[in-house]
Amino acid sequence: MSPANFRTTPVFRSQSERFATYFLISLGTLSVIIFAYWWFRLEHIPSNFSGFWHGIDYLIFAAVTFVVWYQVMNEVLSWDLALSMRHPVPQPPQKGLKVALLTAYVPGKEPIDMLEKTLTAMSAVHYPHDTWLLDEGDDAAAKRLCELLGVKHFSRFGKKHYNQSSGKFAARTKCGNYNAWFTEHGRDYEIVAQHDMDFVPVPHYLDVTLGYFRDPAVAFVGAPQIYGNENESWIARGAAEQAYGFYGPVQKGLFGKHMHLFIGANHIIRSEAHDDIEGYAGHIVEDHLTGMRLYRKQWKSVYVPEVLLIGEGPATWDAYFSQQLRWAYGLMDILFRHSPTLIPGMKLIHAVRYFLLQQFYFYGIAQVIGITLLSLYFFFGISSATMDLSWLLVYYCSFLLMQILIFLWLQRFYIRPSYESGFHIPGKLLNVAVWPVYAIAFFGAVLGRKLTYAVTPKGEIPKVPSSDIAHFIPHAVLGTITLVALIYGALVGRTAPLLTFWAVANTVLMYGFFGAAVIARYRVSFLGQIRRIAELFGRRRPAV
Repeated sequence: MSPANFRTTPVFRSQSERFATYFLISLGTLSVIIFAYWWFRLEHIPSNFSGFWHGIDYLIFAAVTFVVWYQVMNEVLSWDLALSMRHPVPQPPQKGLKVALLTAYVPGKEPIDMLEKTLTAMSAVHYPHDTWLLDEGDDAAAKRLCELLGVKHFSRFGKKHYNQSSGKFAARTKCGNYNAWFTEHGRDYEIVAQHDMDFVPVPHYLDVTLGYFRDPAVAFVGAPQIYGNENESWIARGAAEQAYGFYGPVQKGLFGKHMHLFIGANHIIRSEAHDDIEGYAGHIVEDHLTGMRLYRKQWKSVYVPEVLLIGEGPATWDAYFSQQLRWAYGLMDILFRHSPTLIPGMKLIHAVRYFLLQQFYFYGIAQVIGITLLSLYFFFGISSATMDLSWLLVYYCSFLLMQILIFLWLQRFYIRPSYESGFHIPGKLLNVAVWPVYAIAFFGAVLGRKLTYAVTPKGEIPKVPSSDIAHFIPHAVLGTITLVALIYGALVGRTAPLLTFWAVANTVLMYGFFGAAVIARYRVSFLGQIRRIAELFGRRRPAV
């Protein structure tokens, strides 16, 4: 029996599946321990400086250790979660609950035809409920649509007290919109289910989720954020692939540790819990901070690993970078400015997990440190470590091999294993392309720069995923740094094989993304010019 008043069950379908999972992760952990035993030897500390200044060598070694071991430890943490994966045992819903099903709409940012599709599906959800549209613009077309479909309409447009510069009623934010609705209508409902406008619920959505609210300690129930537009572009495919592991083993593993992350794209919340924390947090990633406040108040949650809603993921570079910048900046801002006061009040298991998860986007600053260390070597001959290259490759490649094997094995615990399994090359390419964005987010969070909330564009996109080349200026700069370092190093005879390999890889990848953006941009412009010329000649064609 779990701490809540509902039963859970392990995800393993047989003893052999359980044994194989534990065996592979044990081998992976052993490879990490052996690698660590070799890595942290005193003879690996470089000797760039002598006497008092030798302390700098320890700092340099600590920096390269962070670059290498950041990825390793993230893998170990994900393996640990995989050993805790659990499913909730289905519970039938109580009859007679007062339920509201909500979605928000931003006119001009989201297409009205998509809104109609979503509202129609919301109205068709089986369990008795009221369907609400939270319209940020008090749009006439949206109101007509609501009247046609029998949907209740709410708008805070023009109400100054619900459109503040910051806080729970911040203007042009999701949290401000929903908090305004809760203030006006939340007391009329026991349970409120909300999801982004592009997410279409299945008819049995509430039937398979409301039962867990039989436990009065459950604050919210979550489900996977499934993207249905994966074929729209390779970027959409990659963004979806990056989510497979999170909504599979990670969220299932967190649920096995009596928690999971509160996701703003879709969730069901108890009105009492919402009021207990005084509404959704006024933050650019309001869902993450809201979840922390709920757990700090000792509320519980349930994760239902089923396809219950299908939405849209980012399908262009602009949309993807915007989304990732917001998530990265938001989590780091919470880590620096909110976690120090919230984490001490949490249960230890929740506090530890939130602290570790909030460092996920440090991947960007780790890469920046890596490029800095490469530059120190090529320009000044300052080494980061003194290691035998062959042994480094043996130990690190052993870890990489286990990482790949465990990655492929854990795919059987994804939400849709037969569909989502594979090597996920688009997702891995996006992971390389996005780290400069994470680095920018890190510096923005450290400096306290404000980042405004932006709605991810939805609906139809151009056939070619065009890009604003300005997004790739950091890639060009970073590629140029390692290119210049390589040239200078070759001129002065600094050509350490491993460092040269990483510098070449960074140069090729960063220039590759920048060059692809330039080609895509001007290809679209060129094709546009051709079409305009063709239209011009078509209009001038004489009548026969």
